[in-house]
Formats: sequence, structure tokens, C-alpha cells
Amino acid sequence: MTLRHVEKTYGTVWAVRQTDLEVGAGEFVSIVGPSGSGKTTLLTMIAGFEPPTAGSIRVGDRDVTMLAPNRRNIGMVFQKYALFPHMTVRQNIAFPLRMRDLARGQSADKRIDAMLELVQLHGLQHRYPHQLSGGQQQRVAVARTLVFDPPVILMDEPLGALDKKLREAMQFEIKRIQERIGATVIYVTHDQEEALTMSDRVAVMHKGRVEQIGTPSDLYSNPDSAFVADFVGSINFVPGIVCGQDRSHTGIKVRNTVIQVPRPTGRSTYRQREGAAVRIAARPEHISIAPYQDHDAQSLSGTIETIVFAGATRTALVRLHGSPDLVLRADVPSSFRSLPQRGSHVALVLCSEALRIFDAERVE
Repeated sequence: MTLRHVEKTYGTVWAVRQTDLEVGAGEFVSIVGPSGSGKTTLLTMIAGFEPPTAGSIRVGDRDVTMLAPNRRNIGMVFQKYALFPHMTVRQNIAFPLRMRDLARGQSADKRIDAMLELVQLHGLQHRYPHQLSGGQQQRVAVARTLVFDPPVILMDEPLGALDKKLREAMQFEIKRIQERIGATVIYVTHDQEEALTMSDRVAVMHKGRVEQIGTPSDLYSNPDSAFVADFVGSINFVPGIVCGQDRSHTGIKVRNTVIQVPRPTGRSTYRQREGAAVRIAARPEHISIAPYQDHDAQSLSGTIETIVFAGATRTALVRLHGSPDLVLRADVPSSFRSLPQRGSHVALVLCSEALRIFDAERVE
């Protein structure tokens, strides 16, 4: 599926600005972004519920830009499932085949049986939606979408109505089904962790544009902008001043400490002039906590304000000395027994190879 220069305006308001997106056959691509970023508008244009103001949408070799939704042959899974309450599980799954006059004969029965097997609902085919759990209803919605073998499947916040534990279980279930049948999926969610868990690639939208698209690992480790770094996962921003650089590293002075940050290859815009105000971006897991007596010219110092237990990790919030408005988050394994207590003075060591530099303007 290919989008070329797709735009959508409502009067003078831009919802989507010149967006290009290419999704390969069998690929799982998630679209994430804050409210108002344009991700749902983009999905509704692909589905055909909204016409684009400009640009083209192709599914395979077909230009579907101006086709009605029912002529695009695209499957869609909604947040509220949209199951027919008066139909059984089997009847709900068969409905798309009926609409295409394909519901008769042994081939249709075999197709429906295969879908029931795929989503693990054999034995429940004669139940009605109100007799099913939320997770089971979601599986029916997925099976109904898959039964007519659409070239592209759109999913709009399909797990938003589920509780946390069931939501996590269904993430793996949907990914298992998608990989097994090789479906092409475009998945919209506001949950960054969900997108990182399920996707081959993730597109981050901001103010109607795709800010960055890449693998979950690349987005997390190599964000192109401060917005992406801040939106995908947790991040600390430490203000500093450029105090020197060579071909491979930039020196950033943070109070009395000089931190050497690797320069990403191929990104000349990250080369800053001497004395420029910048921010160092550091993930919480890339900040180590050491006893205060180990503080030296290569580390920052601060006071632990809070320690929060989060299962496999503990999170320490540390207020930097000399910067009363700056609190850094550091994650350490819960098995780490020697973490100082609340109120302790500590040294913070930033893992230089994992750091990134961004301009000093605020994250929007």
C-alpha cells in the first residue's frame, strides 16, 4: 500500500500535511502520535471514510483514492468491535462473505471454520456477543475482518476497551495471527509500548506529519528529533553548552562536568557551534547511580528525592545539585540491593554511547 503526498484540510485547519507512507506486503506498521496529530484522520482516508484534499492512495496496483469504502476491499477492526448483537459468533464472521455473495457452499464453511480455529474460538461459534468476554469479542472482530482475505487490514485502537492484562495478552495474540497468515496491517494506537511491542515499523506523527518512521529499535535508540525521543519511551533532557567537538564526539558542559556524546553519522545538522545551548537526551536505563564519594569530573551529582518500585526495575528521581528545577529519572534493576535511600547524595554517570544531542528549544 502506498500513500503519496496525502493531505487533509478542514477549512483552514490542517489535519494531515503532505504525507508519504509505503507499507510492504505482510508488514505490520503502527501509527502513533498525541491527540490531534492526524493519525486517525490518516486511517479514515485509507479506509475511504474521508476523501483526501490532495494526494493519492494505492492498494497494490489499484488507485483507491476516490473509491467508496465498500469498493476498496479493505478490512477494518474498530475499538468497540462493532459486532452484530443479534448474530452468533459464526454469523458475525460469515457476514463479510454474505455481503460479497460468498457465504454459500463448503468453501465458505471451511473458511469460517479456519477463522474460528485461528482465533481459538471453536466451541463458541453459537454464542452471541453478550455471552463473550471482551477478549473473545475482539477475536471475533479480527476473524470477521480476516475471513474475506483483504489485502490490507486497518486497526483503530482495537484494544482500547480492554483492561491492562487482557490488552497485553491480545497484543501477542494479534501479532501471532498476523504473522501466521502474513497479513498487511496498519495499526493506530496512542500507546507507544503497544506499538513497539507489535510492529515491524512505527510511524510517529506530529502536527499532521510523519515525524519519523522506522523499526521500534531505531526509533527508541536513534530518534531524529526531540519530539520523537520524548514521545517514544521515557527520556531525560539535560541542558548544557557545546564546549568542543571532533569528527566522532561532541563535548557538552553540564555545570562542571564535560560529557562526550557520539555524533550520529550522516546527520550534519547535529554539528553545533562552540558555545551553543543544547540538550542531552538520556534514557533512564542509561543513567547509573553511584555513591556520592565516587563523584568526579565525569559524573553529575544530585539528591535522591523518591524511589518507586516498578516490578523488574526501581526508578529513582534525582534532583541535580546546582539545578534545583532539574530532576532526572534513573532506572535500576530491582535486584540491585545497594541503591542509596531517599535523601542520599549520589553521583550520576551517563552512558555516553547511548546519548543524543538536540537543540535547546523545548519539546512541544
